[in-house]
This record gives sequence, C-alpha cells and structure tokens, in this order.
Amino acid sequence: MTESRISLREKAYILERRCESVPNGGIHDVDRYNRPVLLQQAKSLKKSARSRKSVFKWDNSDVLRWLRKHHLQYYQLYGTNFKEHDISGRALIKLNLIKLEKMEISDPTHRTDLLEYILRLRLKHEQTELRLLSSNVM
Repeated sequence: MTESRISLREKAYILERRCESVPNGGIHDVDRYNRPVLLQQAKSLKKSARSRKSVFKWDNSDVLRWLRKHHLQYYQLYGTNFKEHDISGRALIKLNLIKLEKMEISDPTHRTDLLEYILRLRLKHEQTELRLLSSNVM
C-alpha cells in the first residue's frame, strides 16, 4: 500500500513539474480530483462562475431574458404575462401548472412545456449549487 502512495506522489510531482513549465503560468490550484489547474484555466473558470447569477437573484428582466433566449416561441406568446405578473427567478422556479393557468396561459400543452423547461432550469440550478457546496466543503 505504501508503494502505491509513493508512486502516486512521484506521479503528482512529475505532473506538477510539467505544468510549471507551461507558458502563461504554472499550477494555480487543483480541481476536485486533485488534478492541476493551470492559471489560465483557473482565471476563465472564475470569470464564468462570477458571470452567472443565481436563479434566486434573478429579477423580472432576467426571467424574460431566459425565456426569450431559450424559448422564443413562448416568449412571444407569454412574455407580457410574465412581465405583468412580475415573475422573478425565485417565483419562476416555484411555478406549477395551476399558477401557470392563473397567469392566463390557457393552452395545457404550453403550460406543460413551460413547466418542463422551468423544472429543467431548477434542476440545473440545484446541481450547480450542490457542486459549489461540495467544492467549498472539500
């Protein structure tokens, strides 16, 4: 068992030395699998993480932007409904079929489709939050 630890340490050392010789910076950090992250990669990852706002912090304009970007047909049909009801990100992920019907989205197929898109967004958001939690714990 100690032999495998020593060889893993040696492999890590060799890998670290290879990464340090890379132009534009060496090892900046390690990812959750203890793989080296180069400085350039780390900067781009931090930038993309900063640029994404949590769905809970979305205001109505963010919700309308999401609807327009991902579901243009429904934005054209129901964008005014989302605006009139001032749906924020927090309200968006709490929507259900009954609430969509109260928002005057009368077509059952459209309500089901919208709810599916909203549930996918909620799932994606929760996966991101879980990843952030697990990376902060480790």
